[in-house]
Amino acid sequence: MLLFIRLRSLLFALCPDHPVALCGTCQRTYTPEQLGTKIGDDCYLCRGCGGDLRESVVAHARTCAHLVPQKPLARMASVTSSAIPLTVSERFATRRRARLELNARATRPAAQR
Repeated sequence: MLLFIRLRSLLFALCPDHPVALCGTCQRTYTPEQLGTKIGDDCYLCRGCGGDLRESVVAHARTCAHLVPQKPLARMASVTSSAIPLTVSERFATRRRARLELNARATRPAAQR
């Protein structure tokens, strides 16, 4: 229920000028204002036929351009444009190779050493 309360507040704020629900039975549309502010068992029922509007409201929330972010929230820097100095990267690579060699020697049978 809390999810729908939050969704209703977003619809009032971001989608006040267009329909946010469509009744699948009688094809009646509803704006957030027409859905009202009352929260209860019948707040998502169509006033024409009594059909459940929750699926339609959720579908609108998933597809409405006002609710879907238009750009990514954050971008990752590529490895090639990393701010890590090359000497640090080289030291890391050297240490990694040394560790891999030690692990390879430790796992090799004694006859092969």
